[in-house]
Amino acid sequence: MKHFNGKILSFLLILCLVIAPDVWGQEKTQNKLQCSAPAYLKPGDKVALISPSYYSKMTTVDKTVKVLRNWGYKPVVGPNVGKVYQYKYAGTQEERLADLRWALNDPEIKAIICDRGGYGTLHLVDEQLLKEMANSPKWIVGYSDITTLLSMENCAGVMGIHSVMGCNLAARGGKDLSCTLLRDLLRGKIPQYELPAHDLNIPGKATGILVGGNLATFAPLLSTQADALANNDIIIFMEEVEESMHSVDRLVNMMIMSGVMSRCKGIILGNFTDCIFDLGYESFEAMIREYIAPYNIPLLCGFPAGHERVNLPLVMGAPVTIDVRNDGATLSFDIEGAKRPVHINELKEPETIKPEYDSREFVNLTEVIPDAILEIRYFGTYNFVGERIDGYQQPTALMTKRAADSLKVVSDEVMRMGYRLKIYDAYRPQMAVDHFVRWASDIDDTLMRRYFYPSVDKSLLFEQNYIAAKSGHTRGSTIDLTLFDMNTEKELDMGGTFDWFGVESHPDYGGDPEAGKYNGNGKITEEQFHNRMILREVMLRHGFKPVDSEWWHFTLKDEPYPDTYFEFPVKELK
Repeated sequence: MKHFNGKILSFLLILCLVIAPDVWGQEKTQNKLQCSAPAYLKPGDKVALISPSYYSKMTTVDKTVKVLRNWGYKPVVGPNVGKVYQYKYAGTQEERLADLRWALNDPEIKAIICDRGGYGTLHLVDEQLLKEMANSPKWIVGYSDITTLLSMENCAGVMGIHSVMGCNLAARGGKDLSCTLLRDLLRGKIPQYELPAHDLNIPGKATGILVGGNLATFAPLLSTQADALANNDIIIFMEEVEESMHSVDRLVNMMIMSGVMSRCKGIILGNFTDCIFDLGYESFEAMIREYIAPYNIPLLCGFPAGHERVNLPLVMGAPVTIDVRNDGATLSFDIEGAKRPVHINELKEPETIKPEYDSREFVNLTEVIPDAILEIRYFGTYNFVGERIDGYQQPTALMTKRAADSLKVVSDEVMRMGYRLKIYDAYRPQMAVDHFVRWASDIDDTLMRRYFYPSVDKSLLFEQNYIAAKSGHTRGSTIDLTLFDMNTEKELDMGGTFDWFGVESHPDYGGDPEAGKYNGNGKITEEQFHNRMILREVMLRHGFKPVDSEWWHFTLKDEPYPDTYFEFPVKELK
């Protein structure tokens, strides 16, 4: 989790090892964690919302409150929630610690849900706080930077929940599987996970105490009072976001040098989101597999937890059994409660839908259509996110050869009408789609709202299909475009702008696109509706199909890769 300089992190980790003499040869008696499960929640119980890391806007907290009320609880918000210190922290160290202690020590509060992660929980590691956690066992819920609190709680002898937290509940209305599994877990329904086979799994069966979380967050805890990895018979879960491969390599090797792997019974790998490939390994899983292979412990790869939309709950500090086989794997929790089987393979995309890196069947669009005008919005900052989008390395447009040839025929026809094609986006790599998904999940980021979605609640972008985890653009035969009038030297007036989230962008806004008739049911003029129809009709004539939500969006009907999602970046092809 890249929130501070990697060299500083390396220094801190080395310092931890140097000042801990037991690591370098002196004998230390290792214990086995004995964690108790806090009481499950009942309707009407109080649940605290706190911000121990970065701050959350109160609008997001208010939405989380609404979700918890719908779940039947009485949410209470920490006294310092909403404060901002040094631009990012949710108050000073003392204020954040005060809210955590308030939630722990109030006997009416039965669980603590963190609003978000970020960075800052490292400031809260304190021996007295561990005693308070032990004296007042409650479910602490969160992931990412909240890994520190979960590790502290485990060292205090209490289980915690690694899962979605307040900002995610707010963004999704508490309704997707990740949220509802958390809801049910808090009520005493324990997920028992069944996972598909993974090429990099190491088969084996192991039982131990589940610890870990975000790698860059729990690694600095080595040899501290919050080091849950200092115990015997552990099973380690790890995930990461925005770290380089060499940084992950460093952190894993620090654990090996500190003796963690000799105490470990098995490894579970979650998501490695937006991590940078700066070494030659084919994947992060392959690199970690190489290091742990000599320990002869099972490795379970691909568990859907971490910094992705699917982030399934794990009970940290609980005794678990992993059974990794050639045909799949299971992860089960040995704690009291009703068991709920969860089949992970049902959450996966079909095997044929996977990122591809081969661009040989793509062309530079301007080589096929030299008259096209490019305004690649995602290469710049004038777009609904407000920053350059991942994967856009040059302001160019790429398409499959088949789609580009069809678009050339479109261009020739509109040129005869006095127009040119103006292109906003064509092929879009999967990494860009993932960037959109992360942005949509961050409800507090509304930098460009007044320009692109002033009337749409950002928490509903997924539900209303403005943002999705897969895009036709990634298959290489979809285009976002408009017409440029060569007489006026301006874009043809379509009565709306590209990437506007709202009903105004729908092709049927103001008329019937199938019949091409204007009916006045909208705020666009008859001329603007007619201009939309000019573009639509010529695209239809030459083999493109429209969507029902964006007048500028068309996909080749006979696209060559209907099930393939590409990942190579947008840049001029050689």
